[in-house]
Amino acid sequence: MTSVGEGSTPTRRRGRPPGQRSEETRARILRAARVRFGRCGYARTSLADIAATAEITPRAIYHYVESKPALFAEAAAVVYARFAQEIEARVLCRTDTRGRVHGLVDVFRALYAEDPSLVAFLSLSVLEADRNPELAEALPPGLGDHVGMNRALVTMGLERGEIAPDIDPDGAVALIQVFGAGLTLIANGERGDEYLAMLDVMDRLLDGTVFVRPSGAST
Repeated sequence: MTSVGEGSTPTRRRGRPPGQRSEETRARILRAARVRFGRCGYARTSLADIAATAEITPRAIYHYVESKPALFAEAAAVVYARFAQEIEARVLCRTDTRGRVHGLVDVFRALYAEDPSLVAFLSLSVLEADRNPELAEALPPGLGDHVGMNRALVTMGLERGEIAPDIDPDGAVALIQVFGAGLTLIANGERGDEYLAMLDVMDRLLDGTVFVRPSGAST
């Protein structure tokens, strides 16, 4: 048996540090969870399915999560944390209402470019929580509720005279809600170029450059 003598250099283990490997595996599991839950729904997805997508054994996944509801809740929390970061970086930094709505479009553009499953999971977490009581208990209270933020945006626009005074505030808030929900619902699929092109059209709609008067049309 060979021993390490005095003055000799111990052999170093190759590869990434265990902590780094662990974090990479956890990130892979969370992405696999978003993809599988988005594709098959919460009820029809098992931890074994997610482990297969993450390329680990079903047994190994229990080193990172204790249950399916806990994994779903963690995946949702990570997604909404990223969403909040992008809101702060791209929306709250703008000083006018139109700019903030442009910033909201930019949020979806940036998240979709990073990973379409991030965008798709924004609405999925809310829908699945409504269908599955165990998720409603596992998810943090208020997760996915953006009505307050949207109402603040509309209120700011009306107070500054940047939104027409005869616009119904509740209708404007509901429109932003529908806009955001629609962008998340169609993100889960093979529509990359189409999705990004849609965001470009939305920017032009906000700027009033989508509709033009046909040449020769009377004024």
